Amino acid sequence: MIKKEVWILVDSRPGTASQAIGLAEEIGLDYRIINLEYGFLSLLPNIFLSDSILRLNQKSRKIINELDYFPSLIISAGRRSAPIALYLKNKSQNQTNLIQIMNPNLDFKKFDLVILPKHDGYAEGDYPNLITTIGSLTKARIGNGQEFLELRNIRRTKIALLIGGSSNKTKFTTESAQKLAKISSKIAQEKNAILLILNSRRTSRDITEAVKSGLECDHQFFGWSEVKNNNPYLSILNLADYFIITGDSVSMISECCSTGKPVYIFDEKDISSAKHRRFHQELFLKNYAKPLNEKFDNFFPLKLQETKHVAEVVKKKLVD
Repeated sequence: MIKKEVWILVDSRPGTASQAIGLAEEIGLDYRIINLEYGFLSLLPNIFLSDSILRLNQKSRKIINELDYFPSLIISAGRRSAPIALYLKNKSQNQTNLIQIMNPNLDFKKFDLVILPKHDGYAEGDYPNLITTIGSLTKARIGNGQEFLELRNIRRTKIALLIGGSSNKTKFTTESAQKLAKISSKIAQEKNAILLILNSRRTSRDITEAVKSGLECDHQFFGWSEVKNNNPYLSILNLADYFIITGDSVSMISECCSTGKPVYIFDEKDISSAKHRRFHQELFLKNYAKPLNEKFDNFFPLKLQETKHVAEVVKKKLVD
C-alpha cells in the first residue's frame, strides 16, 4: 500500500537530518521520521552493498522489514542513508519516489531527484534529475524566541557569534579565534550591542578559551556541551539582529542567510576549504552575506530561500 506522505531517513548526524526535515516541512505533506542506526558494514563504500540494508544494525533492520506500507516520497540525506532509500523503493515495487540530498556515491539515475550544493562542483545540466543549491537546505521553522524568554527580553541590539572549528581538511587556530573575539567585541561596543555566542561540537576547548579570553564587551556564552539538550540556537536565529559566523560551517551560514538578516562571514588562513570559499563568494556576489571586516558594512541582504525553491520543484515533478 502507498500512502501520500513523506518518509525521512534520519541518522545521528543533525546536519543531514535538519536538511531532510526542512525540505519535508516545505513540501507540506505529512511526514514520518525513520531513525537509522548503522553497524560496522556502513564503513564500506556504497558500491559494495548498493541497495542492501546489511549496513544497518539488527534493531534498524527489524524496523525496516516490519514496515507495512510505503510512502509516495522518501527523502534521504548523506551517503549512508541512500542505499536504504533504494532498498525501500525496490520493496515498494518502484512506486515510491526518492529524493537524495548530498552525494549518494551511487548512480544518480537510481534516484528521482538528487540535490547537491553548487560548491561541490556540479551544475544542473550535468544530470537531468539534478537540482543544485547555494549552500545547505534549511528548516522552514527557526523558532520564535519564546523558548528563551531571557533572550527575548533583551532590548539592546543582539549580535549572534556562531563558532565552528577544525575538520579533517581545515584548521581553526587560537590566533584566529583571538582575532575573531577582538573584531566582534569592537563591533559590539560600537553598536552598544550584546554578543550571543554559541560554539559547536567541532569547537575545541582551546578555541573556546581563546574566544572567551579575547572578549571585551557585554556577552552571553552558550557552550555546546552545556546546552545541547536545551540549545538556544533556533531562538537566537529568530532574535538576533546581526550574525557573525565562522566560514567553516555551510549549514550555519545557510540557516542564518535564510533569515534575511545581515550575515558576516569570518574567514582567514585555513579556517575554510576551497569548497567553502566558493560558497562564500557566491553569497557575497548575490548579496546574501558580506565578509567580516573591522566594522559592519551597511547592506540590505537578500533572503536565501533554497529550501522553498527545491520544494517547488519537488511538488511540480513528484507530488502534484
